[in-house]
Amino acid sequence: MRALRGGLRRREVAPRTRELLARAAREHQAVRGVLAGLRDTADLVATEPASPRCLPAVRETHRRLTEQVLPHEAAEDRQLYPALAEPLGSGEATSTMSRAHVEIRRQVDLLGVQLGQTDDGRLRPDQVPDLLASLYGLDAVLRLHLAQEEEEFFTLDPTEPVPERR
Repeated sequence: MRALRGGLRRREVAPRTRELLARAAREHQAVRGVLAGLRDTADLVATEPASPRCLPAVRETHRRLTEQVLPHEAAEDRQLYPALAEPLGSGEATSTMSRAHVEIRRQVDLLGVQLGQTDDGRLRPDQVPDLLASLYGLDAVLRLHLAQEEEEFFTLDPTEPVPERR
């Protein structure tokens, strides 16, 4: 759609939108830190599910997702995406990204439900497959989502470098 309209016109990005883009780019570094811990936790559940370190690691990962990632995603939906409608030509340009936010929230909520089913401080063997699906699923969705945002949106602000991918 953008190609048919002559592409993006960087000079048309309002200063407030540039500020929102810069803030989101900085916040992506924190989200990447959560993402690194998420993968480590998933690997721990996969290799040492009976370890006494396992359940606390899953709880800490869930806490970080809830306290850092979800508020970031919600702020993008409330502030950044509406501001991008004009330079991108429509609100439809952000709809797939917003849908990814819904899936991220759903997966984080599901992880919380799974944690709520743990009684004795250790994971039960029957919990491991579902936890792995949630943890690795979140890892994949978040990685893809960050890459898409960085390629699609952060290039609109030529004053900010695109966040480094790990």
